[in-house]
Amino acid sequence: MLALLLLCSAGCVHQEAVRVRHLTTARYLPSRYVQVYRKAPENPYEKIAVLEASGQPDTPRSQLLDSIVEKARELGAEAVIVEDKSQPIGNPLVMNPTGGMYTVNPGMQMIPRYRATAIRFTGEASSGG
Repeated sequence: MLALLLLCSAGCVHQEAVRVRHLTTARYLPSRYVQVYRKAPENPYEKIAVLEASGQPDTPRSQLLDSIVEKARELGAEAVIVEDKSQPIGNPLVMNPTGGMYTVNPGMQMIPRYRATAIRFTGEASSGG
């Protein structure tokens, strides 16, 4: 029984929590689909929450994005506008001893971090979830 409990808890270690900051007091039913945008869409929308997720350097970025999309879906968002806020570990520049110039460290590890604005479309563009 203890081994099963340890196995289950070990499987949850990599699941990243999504921090939520609500931007409205309105609450919505969960949506079926959530579109992902890298920049604000042209259709009119309202912001309902800001979502943030980060992980260890070995965390797949797709895992963080999936967590954000799932949380947005639970909140009733129809889309998210995602910003990559990943940060390098250590100094991104290294001195090239042969030329004396700085170069970008090719083996640089990043701490994956995303911030997303959960939105619902307004007016004619609204899909109703």
